[in-house]
Amino acid sequence: MTRFGVHIDPPLADIPFQLSAFSLNTFQTTLRDPRRLSKEGVPDEEDQAAFQAGMASFPDSWGIAHASMLTSLGSPDPRIRNGSMSALAGDANLAAKLNMQGVCFHVGYQKGHDSRDDALDAVIYKLKEVLARLKPGARVLLENGCEGTELGQSIEELGRVAHGVEMPADKIGVVLDTCHLHVAGFDLSHIDAPQRLADEIYAAGIFSIISALHLNDAREACGSHRDRHAVPGQGTIGEGLIRLLAHPFFHDLPVILEMSTEAAMQGIEFLNDHFSE
Repeated sequence: MTRFGVHIDPPLADIPFQLSAFSLNTFQTTLRDPRRLSKEGVPDEEDQAAFQAGMASFPDSWGIAHASMLTSLGSPDPRIRNGSMSALAGDANLAAKLNMQGVCFHVGYQKGHDSRDDALDAVIYKLKEVLARLKPGARVLLENGCEGTELGQSIEELGRVAHGVEMPADKIGVVLDTCHLHVAGFDLSHIDAPQRLADEIYAAGIFSIISALHLNDAREACGSHRDRHAVPGQGTIGEGLIRLLAHPFFHDLPVILEMSTEAAMQGIEFLNDHFSE
């Protein structure tokens, strides 16, 4: 069955309490200040230990972390691309230590490159270095983008990156953000959208590494390229999210709602009206 969860900010020790309070077992968090590539905000040993102790009560939990929003593996600036590589690998290894399933990150940007092909090649080159630094059990998860010169706005581009690093399923996966897909131009509100999306995923050869959904509705129109999340059922995708989760390919994926906890619980109530946990 589909598992619905929320984003919970650190300290990590708060996560078990919030999961219990909202009767959830699925979550996303961060393992460093999301506005930095440095070690600011990395949980100390005490916070890590408190988190692990608390999560013992959730043996079937599923959780991931979100990488720094500054992550840009293909940046022309060596400080940014090397910092991105170190921070992403560090977060993934820490996530594995904490029994999380991986760290999601935005693919990057075309800015500073002559073409999208050049930018994607630069990401692939640096991502190989990230994968080489991962300890056993550590995994990174590509997330599709939607704004400006962001890369990975299509399933095809996600597939190119995944295949470019030879797609080791134990080290790399994909998190699909529904808001991003919609505002990037894939109309998820259309009645046949789930099957078309599944077909694109199979055509791109990444069906085996689709790992989770960021199930966000969109405040802006399809094709607007504006990343503004809305509560499921209250945006321009609307019932399209229900149809997506009803499709066999997507039905069993873990689901994270990226918004305030109050808004996320409204969205989960909307989803639970159609699906029983």
